[in-house]
Amino acid sequence: MTTYDAKNIQFVWRGITLTGTGDDHAYSITQQNDSITPYKGVQGEGLNIINNTRQWRITRTFKVDSVSLPILIEDNLNYVEDTLVVRDLNTGRDETFTDCVILNISGEQDSGTRTVTWSALYRNGK
Repeated sequence: MTTYDAKNIQFVWRGITLTGTGDDHAYSITQQNDSITPYKGVQGEGLNIINNTRQWRITRTFKVDSVSLPILIEDNLNYVEDTLVVRDLNTGRDETFTDCVILNISGEQDSGTRTVTWSALYRNGK
């Protein structure tokens, strides 16, 4: 039985495979709003309506001396919108986030890492 290795996660932004992740290799993918909104109709009937305003938040930590970090900082300043692919080499699965922008790059000035947060409208076309 093989062990799941967090180092085997690739982030591909604008066709560039990002390198220089933080020591913990941590990443996060969350959905900001519920995908379904309950709705009560005029006659009291209950409906579930698809929430089209949901968004995805993807975060990853990069070392400050990473080759990829200056590219991400420049894309953030230029409001670049593109596609982010999160590739899990352990399972062979890809998650594709389209209409994606860098929301922010955070981190203390004296820390060795910066956290990059992307915001995306669609995950795998949905």
